Amino acid sequence: MTVIVPILNTKGGVGKTTTAICLATALAGTHTVEVWDADPQGSATEWAQMAASIDDPLPFNVEVINKILLQRLVQSTTADYVFIDTPPGDPDMIDAAAGVADLVILPSAPTLMDVARLIRTAESMPPQVPRAALLTRANKQTTSYREVVEYLQGQDSLAAFSHSIATRQAIHNSYGYRPPVFYEYSFVADELVEATS
Repeated sequence: MTVIVPILNTKGGVGKTTTAICLATALAGTHTVEVWDADPQGSATEWAQMAASIDDPLPFNVEVINKILLQRLVQSTTADYVFIDTPPGDPDMIDAAAGVADLVILPSAPTLMDVARLIRTAESMPPQVPRAALLTRANKQTTSYREVVEYLQGQDSLAAFSHSIATRQAIHNSYGYRPPVFYEYSFVADELVEATS
């Protein structure tokens, strides 16, 4: 059975594409995986094309989708996991992706303002859709990071992954390449598999 995992946030620049590609790569060794690029900017598609052009392709297919293709692909895919890279400013596509989700990952910068916005987004989703926050670009040594973690732990409406993604230049520099090291993404992938098995 395919597990559909939209990576969703109404704000741009929170690491949706990086999360989709790194989680897909982390799982590709043990599962069949696809990434569906629903963002008109096409960052996931460009990432895959750049990696292929240097003869180090990503270990999964990246498909460009829209709302119409989404329903057809949900019916026809045989992948174990599908990650949907959603656009930040398209509520119709975000709603459509959430509507087919087995679990929604909501990446966010670790600031109280960003996480409060994320919680509002999560609360606007259908209540039966499981969702989990993922803190990205985190400096785990800061007071603000610890405050955000504590704030998330106090939320009943939104679960959170127990691992956050630290700010790392290597992650930033992996755009256009097959990510060679997953850092915390490998732990998040393990949590994802456990939550959806």
